[in-house]
Amino acid sequence: MKSMNYLYAAYIATWVIHGTYLMILARQYSRVRKEMESLRK
Repeated sequence: MKSMNYLYAAYIATWVIHGTYLMILARQYSRVRKEMESLRK
């Protein structure tokens, strides 16, 4: 049963890493979009 705990921990860690990565990408995308808008003006 101890090995299942490690499996759950790895699963949760994987989703946390993916979620963090997606948040970073979304933040950078919005920053680039704002910069593109300011350059168009």
